[in-house]
Amino acid sequence: MNQAESANTQAKTYMSEQEFISRMNELIPTSSAETNSNLLDLANGLWFEMKEDLYYAFSFVSRHFTAETLQNVYDLCGAKASCLLPWEIIGAAVYLQTGTPGEEISEAEWRDFVLLPTVETVNAVSPLAVCTVRENGQETQFYTPHFGQIDPQKLLDTAIARARETGTLAVERLQQMDYNLPEEVSHVIANKAVLGPGSRTAEKLSQLMSSSPVTAARITMDVDSGIAAVEVNPLWEKLRDERESGPPARQKPSVRKRSSRHKNQPDR
Repeated sequence: MNQAESANTQAKTYMSEQEFISRMNELIPTSSAETNSNLLDLANGLWFEMKEDLYYAFSFVSRHFTAETLQNVYDLCGAKASCLLPWEIIGAAVYLQTGTPGEEISEAEWRDFVLLPTVETVNAVSPLAVCTVRENGQETQFYTPHFGQIDPQKLLDTAIARARETGTLAVERLQQMDYNLPEEVSHVIANKAVLGPGSRTAEKLSQLMSSSPVTAARITMDVDSGIAAVEVNPLWEKLRDERESGPPARQKPSVRKRSSRHKNQPDR
């Protein structure tokens, strides 16, 4: 490490335990010293920015879901010995608000939550959207964690062109594409433009379209007509507009790339 890198590392500050507890007590309707302690134990056992990640995730839930769901997700952290990781907090909120109790979430679904976003700012808006692909009279449902970063029409055009070249279905080609580079095949699941098909997460995000800003939009890709349409959720637009008119968001001190499974991630 050179001198400049060393100085930059020393200049970074991370949320203290006292600040974390204070913010959680302000955010959660009925907070618990025991649950806060459990969350701190988890954070201190993983990475330096974990306290920010946890607080931002709960802040995300407070703005996209009901106060009851926020409390119930927090209470899960008191009930589960290993607490919840940031993306699990968001996944649990989606399930709880659509009527699925925490104990009914399967191990496979908990593992799938790693594909959900890690919130990067205290007032981030949801990048989650549902996506329906229509082809040959059939509908296939997906979801994307990259709303605002993908161009649905470009994705559809590319999928159709590849399907014609290979003699396959456009919906099959779409499942292979990278969200940032539609021309490329993604070999990392989290980088795929759409996730699914037919996942319960997609089903639940579709259910929440009319009642929660967590579902940013409904995207429809019609292969037969070659048209991609986007119906933006008015609740999401309202939350986005409020964010843009508010004060600058608190940013994390650095950007950390997340793999599909952190080396210190607890077993579920």
